[in-house]
Amino acid sequence: MAIMSEIAKKSGLTTEPVAIVWSNTKPDHALEIRPGTWACLMWYYAKAALDGKVTALSRNSFGCSGGAMGIGFGRPFEKHSSGNEENFCCFLSNGREGSKDTDAYDSHLNGITNPHQKEMLEKGERIKKNPSVAKEFLNALPFYDVPTEYVLFKPLSSTDPDELIKSVIFLVNPDQLSVLSILANYHRGQITDGVVVAAGAAGCQAIGVCTYNEEHSDNPRAIVGLTDLMARKSVRRTLGSDKLTFSVPYSLFLEMEANVSGSILESELWIELMNGA
Repeated sequence: MAIMSEIAKKSGLTTEPVAIVWSNTKPDHALEIRPGTWACLMWYYAKAALDGKVTALSRNSFGCSGGAMGIGFGRPFEKHSSGNEENFCCFLSNGREGSKDTDAYDSHLNGITNPHQKEMLEKGERIKKNPSVAKEFLNALPFYDVPTEYVLFKPLSSTDPDELIKSVIFLVNPDQLSVLSILANYHRGQITDGVVVAAGAAGCQAIGVCTYNEEHSDNPRAIVGLTDLMARKSVRRTLGSDKLTFSVPYSLFLEMEANVSGSILESELWIELMNGA
């Protein structure tokens, strides 16, 4: 039985909610990334949200090392152009400037033939102040090595409750972010703890491991993502410039769905806002 969302209907979403599913089966006609090819996983998320396409990701086909970490395929630093964890921390921060061994770093840079990769490693992404802070970030990022062969991006309406659904993702504008934030906190008296902004996390890490991790909490929270500038650049033309992701573990999704009736999603205020009044 397909899963349909009252949240999506009553919040006026223009795209399909997307589920991240752990699976040992690859669906027929699923999109795949060619092994060794770089790709931003948020583009494949967008294909599920907009076009109803299913993507099957595996340990041999995950787009980029940050993406592998984001969806739960461990920490394959050796498959990143940085080559190892220490250099990856430099890549996330200030590049060559932050390296403890600039001679070794230069030697690694000299072996890179792709000019864009070389420049990024030399200058760094600058999302963390220095490699030490980047290391703290990696330590804080939830670690998963998923027990299944595949991680799937699936339109929610193509899933079945018997599947192992780990994350449900809504693509929201500011008004929808507001109302879903209220709904995520509707059954609790919290103010600051019900919704988390995944600052500094890649787009796929926010909808993936950061959301998976909430499943283990007594009070699972929603994760606001797509705050990653590289991901925003990758999907801007596809999804628009005013969107963020709002992802929840499956248990919280079910609780929110059960709370739609009688909630703010049925209020005059929300209906007026949704209709542009």
